Amino acid sequence: MKTGVYLCLFLLISLNLSASLIVKYNSSLDPEFINTEKISGLEYFNIYELNKAFKAVIKEDLLDQRININMYDQQLIILMDSSYLLFQNQVYNFSNPVISREGRNLLPLNFIREILPLLYHDEIQIENGSILAKTPVDFSLRTVVIDPGHGGRDPGAVGYSRKNYEKDITLSISKKLKKLLEKELGLKVVLTRDRDEFVSLQNRTQLANRVNADLFVSIHCNAHRSSKINGIEVFYLSTAKTDEDRAVEALENSVIFDFEGGDEAVQKYDDLALILMDMAQNEQLIESFELSSILQDNLVETTKSYNRGVKQANFYVLRGAYMPAVLVELGFISNKEEEKKLIKNSYQEKLALSLFNGIKSFKYKYDQMQ
Repeated sequence: MKTGVYLCLFLLISLNLSASLIVKYNSSLDPEFINTEKISGLEYFNIYELNKAFKAVIKEDLLDQRININMYDQQLIILMDSSYLLFQNQVYNFSNPVISREGRNLLPLNFIREILPLLYHDEIQIENGSILAKTPVDFSLRTVVIDPGHGGRDPGAVGYSRKNYEKDITLSISKKLKKLLEKELGLKVVLTRDRDEFVSLQNRTQLANRVNADLFVSIHCNAHRSSKINGIEVFYLSTAKTDEDRAVEALENSVIFDFEGGDEAVQKYDDLALILMDMAQNEQLIESFELSSILQDNLVETTKSYNRGVKQANFYVLRGAYMPAVLVELGFISNKEEEKKLIKNSYQEKLALSLFNGIKSFKYKYDQMQ
């Protein structure tokens, strides 16, 4: 362990960074170093050092000019370009303001030395010039629910050839994606179905909530009355803006009428529309949009398919998911050429890898690891 510490010190010196503060933990966890830089004679650090040292989840809200930081399951809010923060409905002043430089937000070092021990007195103390911290809670993205669309008595879209079904393609791709996420990122991955069975739309998101998922990704193939329509699109939960988006929404929601009891079931789902007013879910819409954008870009770049863009629609399967949630349409099975590709194992592997890379990119951004 000493060798590792000396190596860290050497790297910090070689990078012309100052390891001016050491964070030790009340466990066997190796110490972390807060890297600083001098600005006008004062030591500052990149705010994302808090993620490294305390597993803090940091969200910069440029619109409201504030930074939300969640540490030890408590939130504090810092106003950008100021020295003020809000914690448990009390305002604190850490004297020297946040500095924005080259896309980074820098905090004065006294924020860690003086403010954090004051706010988190049970978790953080000063000991012989170092910080002694309670082993931080890991809020990183760890659990993903993959939802293979349709299944069982609900075949989903039917291929141009009339021989292939959406439910089989989505299950195959979902299983390939699950293996990649588990093997390469060590994530816990839960499938809403792992065989050809019917699962109601509500039960899919209820499962995601039950396992405390960090992401919900619903995998689908599209269909259109015109066999010429093709391409890839990713949706997140909101109000459909165009006739085309409403058509896809109606197609994916039709399972309610066809297999879940019609108007009575619709009323049950419509009652859930109130969830959209809930702050907990509204917070996820921005992240859902970001995940949609990353997945869309990756899929189009990898497959060279027609880019139909990121869309929004009121999908029943995404309602009630208290985590970033998206629905991916991987191509039109009603298109002759796309159907041929979608049933090929090699193309399914390409799609799974592209989805994996997108989720990986989102995870790194979410975890503030990049």
